[in-house]
Amino acid sequence: MGAEKVKVDLNLSNDLIPLIEDLGLSKSLNDNITISIAIALFTSKSVSLARAAEIAEMDLADFMILLKNKNIPWNEYTEDEFRLDQIVLKDFKDELGENKND
Repeated sequence: MGAEKVKVDLNLSNDLIPLIEDLGLSKSLNDNITISIAIALFTSKSVSLARAAEIAEMDLADFMILLKNKNIPWNEYTEDEFRLDQIVLKDFKDELGENKND
């Protein structure tokens, strides 16, 4: 987490500042912006979950809880994973059925 920091001069609309502060991500505006950027990078699939947590300067578990509290899924369950699970469950059920007939 010891990444080098660069100071950036950022011009924000006065209307935007209260919205960022109301996100409830952190106490400081700077941290709210940093965490918001980390979330945006993660949700756009630009960075991994672990990298987004590093960018947000948060523990992975805390970052996952933050995403959950914001209703942002942190784990994708793909169609392929679903099909594989269906195959495994069918095989398991078949095995159980075979054992009952023994």
